Amino acid sequence: MWMIRILASFSNLFFLLGMLAGLYLPQGAPVAYALLFPALTVVLTMTLLRFPGGFFKKPREHLSGFLLGNCMNYLVLGNLVILPGLFLIRGESFWIGLVLIAAVPAAAVILPLGCRMGSDKTLTLSGLAGTYLGALILSPLIGAAFLKYLPIAWDKLAIVMIALIALPLILSRIVVDRNWDERIERWEQGISGVCIFVIFYSLAANSAPFVRQGNREIVIIAVIALAAVIVISFALLLLGRLYKVPRTKILSLLLLGTMKNYGLAGGLALYLFGAEAAVPVLIFSVVMFLNTIWLKFLAGKNPSHAGGDAGPEN
Repeated sequence: MWMIRILASFSNLFFLLGMLAGLYLPQGAPVAYALLFPALTVVLTMTLLRFPGGFFKKPREHLSGFLLGNCMNYLVLGNLVILPGLFLIRGESFWIGLVLIAAVPAAAVILPLGCRMGSDKTLTLSGLAGTYLGALILSPLIGAAFLKYLPIAWDKLAIVMIALIALPLILSRIVVDRNWDERIERWEQGISGVCIFVIFYSLAANSAPFVRQGNREIVIIAVIALAAVIVISFALLLLGRLYKVPRTKILSLLLLGTMKNYGLAGGLALYLFGAEAAVPVLIFSVVMFLNTIWLKFLAGKNPSHAGGDAGPEN
């Protein structure tokens, strides 16, 4: 029953519908592509609404969380994505997709999922915020280091910076400062569900031709995605046992170190580099979905931490 409830949850259902419809009914790809950036902007804005007013005005109070979030998301998970790809992936477009995955911040799903699992709420929130702040510096540095020989359309990059970074930040602060976030919260699931469908339908529909080819490197990418989650999870659980680190903190680090904003990575891949570069993002999204299902199942076995809906949206 727990598994049925998890699979039927709002965000998971829209994710599955988007992925399956994109793979088997890709005819709507041009329309979904046109709606991709508005959907990403809305999702990112709603992500930033989770940070209360004045949260970013006191960085010293959250400095340790900022650093741990960036360490887990970029240093640990980012390297586990990029380093195997250096030796195992030969296709340029697939390599670009892996670099984009390494360069994006953590997924907003870690907040509701963290509440459900009983993680350290403060660490999870500040860690997530840290990855978004870190993205302003680390994402361009990662791109410059690993994609420096590729031609980049700077006009498109400028549009990305405005639409997916500056605009969500400005809109979210306006909404929070004027206390509109409480009204929006009532419609959050519906809005997020539609955006999830658009984002992952577009990602799956555009990637479908390459997935059907059955390239050997697709299997390698899936192994990299699974291995990264397993290695990080095992290492953190071992660390917690050996050094008596509180379970709540380990859970927060686990979420920060295994879940990235694949919606954002997919949008960047499609817009800047083409559909083939989005294939690794699609594969990592499926792995994150499976990981989310597993974590929610474990949380469901501990009713004291049951909370709101959490899905693999971004």
